[in-house]
Amino acid sequence: MQRSRFELPEAAIWNPSTREFKILPPSSIQHPPYFSPFEETYLTLDNVSFDNAAFGFDSKNDDYKVIRFVDLTFVNSEEENPHPHFMDQVELYSLRSNSWKEIPSPDYTPTCTTLGNNYVDGICYWKTKTGAYLDFRGLILSFDMGNEKFSILPIPEFVGSFPEYYVDLLVFNGSLGDIVYPSQRIDTSFDLWVTSEGVWTKQFNIKSISGVVYPLGFGKNGDLFLRDTNDEVLLFDASTLEIKKLEINTYLDHFRFAISLHAYLESLVRINGIQEVEKYVIRQPTRNASNEY
Repeated sequence: MQRSRFELPEAAIWNPSTREFKILPPSSIQHPPYFSPFEETYLTLDNVSFDNAAFGFDSKNDDYKVIRFVDLTFVNSEEENPHPHFMDQVELYSLRSNSWKEIPSPDYTPTCTTLGNNYVDGICYWKTKTGAYLDFRGLILSFDMGNEKFSILPIPEFVGSFPEYYVDLLVFNGSLGDIVYPSQRIDTSFDLWVTSEGVWTKQFNIKSISGVVYPLGFGKNGDLFLRDTNDEVLLFDASTLEIKKLEINTYLDHFRFAISLHAYLESLVRINGIQEVEKYVIRQPTRNASNEY
């Protein structure tokens, strides 16, 4: 079995309510020798990366699970400038068994970083696609935590077409949604579509927000979090149509495009981890107690 020549990053889950961290076991993915029919030789494993992880609850088995996509890169170590070859795999972690297992990889893989953890009623969602650059069709890849199966859903053509529009998945008021905005983002408008039992409905349109670069997701009151051209985090109140600049400096020590918004639901479920180290955790309230997000 081909082994990696580098250390793999650790993954962890965190429950802010019980203030526990749990370092997850090492990856269970096997690194099989890769035979290239074009080069007629076995290739060397050059890199392993983990992407598009999602967390959710399996009510069927009363279990919390983490799913992640594993990208293996192989090269011909004999070549000076080797051409990389890629292999995709998927693994699933169970809190109940405290172990990973490899599961069959779908025909489609996530295409972009998602806006937070798109999990609704036991199912995780990612954006994917099929077709070439100008002829590609947007699709939604889903994974059911209970039966551990992947499925494909269409993104309706009427929500926006590439390359004129970006379409990002997110969760809005407990339902899966699409937020659609033009790729030319000088003055950006947003359309929100939400699906229920396969039917897409347009919820609202937010017109011409100057200087906004990227949507981050919705709070529990339906307010939209945004990032502007100065890397500031903004809050758009859909009921008053007002924008407020938030003093959230999450990007100071991080790569700014990796900023994401995650909905938090309080839970006292023990994860049998270790207590968080206070000096590494910064808790910054965003509103007063009478007007929480």
